[in-house]
Amino acid sequence: MDATLHDGDLILFQGDSITDAGRRDSPDGLGTGYVSIITGVLAAKYPDRNYRIINRGIGGDRTVELLERWKTDCLDIRPDVLSVMIGVNDVWRLRGKWSGQKFVPFAEYKDNYIRLLDQAVAAGITRIVLVSPPAIEDNKDEVLNRHLDERSALIQELAVTYKGVYVPVRETQKRMLVEYPAVKWTSCGKDFCSCCGSLLLLATAVIGCGTREVLGIQRQGVTFPL
Repeated sequence: MDATLHDGDLILFQGDSITDAGRRDSPDGLGTGYVSIITGVLAAKYPDRNYRIINRGIGGDRTVELLERWKTDCLDIRPDVLSVMIGVNDVWRLRGKWSGQKFVPFAEYKDNYIRLLDQAVAAGITRIVLVSPPAIEDNKDEVLNRHLDERSALIQELAVTYKGVYVPVRETQKRMLVEYPAVKWTSCGKDFCSCCGSLLLLATAVIGCGTREVLGIQRQGVTFPL
């Protein structure tokens, strides 16, 4: 399966703060992160296509909170294309509770993710994009990143099982952090908060979804949208 877009598609982005990016304070409800950039790129490249894009990311969410709001913020919306990036906070809570939240063990994370996807498929959502969670602390924390590596491998497996598209954001970010350490890929030492990070996320998503022609240039065999 691919995530080829069609005229009039309703595209839903789900996740945590990386997806949220202040959407509830922005006039268009898209925030200032990768969802907003993707919207602009699609509008510039395909001005004649009536894509409808919705951002329902909520900062601080784990798979636990996403499950709690899944019916209202996904199933009832009935998107043509569903993009999910969730997992950083499930692991981040290993450093301590936040607003009553705690670390989500791998088995629980897996069960939560499967329940999300099962419900989506049962609701008739067939084009699904699963995005691996980015590195924490610029790849310096081996414990947290080991947990995220395990979760990324799971997400890749689930993409195959549910005939979806896997977008290797985590893998791409880890490589770029090594090759180009001087670039500020993050703005808070945690995730894809910076402009460069959002553009890298977009580029990886474009490649993963097989739409390399979107405002792209080639560098070492990889497409980077401008």
